[in-house]
Amino acid sequence: MDWPLMGSPIPILTLILSYIYFVKVLGPMWMKDKTPFRIEGLIVVYNIVMVFTSAFIFIIGGQMTYFGKYSLICEPIDYSGSDESMRLVRLGWWLLLLKIVEFADTVFFVLRKKFTHISVLHVVHHSLVAWGVWVGMKFGAGGHNAFFPLMNCGIHTIMYTYYCLAALGPTVRKHLWWKRYLTIVQMVQFVVALIHACIPLFVDCGYHPGFAYALIAHAVLFWVMFYNFYRNNYNQMLSKSRHNNNNTAGSYAAVCNQNANLCQAVTKTLNVSQSNELIEISKKIN
Repeated sequence: MDWPLMGSPIPILTLILSYIYFVKVLGPMWMKDKTPFRIEGLIVVYNIVMVFTSAFIFIIGGQMTYFGKYSLICEPIDYSGSDESMRLVRLGWWLLLLKIVEFADTVFFVLRKKFTHISVLHVVHHSLVAWGVWVGMKFGAGGHNAFFPLMNCGIHTIMYTYYCLAALGPTVRKHLWWKRYLTIVQMVQFVVALIHACIPLFVDCGYHPGFAYALIAHAVLFWVMFYNFYRNNYNQMLSKSRHNNNNTAGSYAAVCNQNANLCQAVTKTLNVSQSNELIEISKKIN
């Protein structure tokens, strides 16, 4: 295949290693004493482009495959070089470029000095997805291998929609209550991909099992990493919120026991009636 990046693995590996070095070492070092860049407008435009590009690949790829003649159970890879198979290969090449462009997600974190966002999960995810798409394109474009990338494009359409709305500022961001559910959807994606990758190990359609094992390893690795992210972030946030609520309720209870008038004034001013315990205290005072 004579397309750019699809000959030797050196160019794609160079891009990936350069990306890792910049976002983990060079970029933070360069930004250390600099003021964060204000690039909110650029980020909004970028996310809009990513939404429509991911949706386009998902829809067009789906029409070529699973909305068409592809079997969802097991589909062999077409190495014939027919016009139909090459259309899907060309779409896969654009998908590879899209995964490289997604490196910009992390570059924006560097430019905005959001270094805590540059987690192991984030960098490993972007790096291995780009490498995995390249390997799939090089050795097995289409067939059963098409399912995971196409589903991922559907998930990324939702993900970049969220990022776009979040980049509009705190006025919009405060209404985005569904961030944790986006992480759950991503984990469900890997479970579905795992199940789908296992099917050719039991159903013979001419699909090489080596690809299946690679997809299984990919799905398991990312499910574990996303689960750890979910547990470390959302469960800790929930525990912290409950702890703070308990402390707040205890403090107001102490105030109310000592001074009923002060309790009423503070409760009204700070609008703390959302706590069930404080509602009960307020009822007793009134």
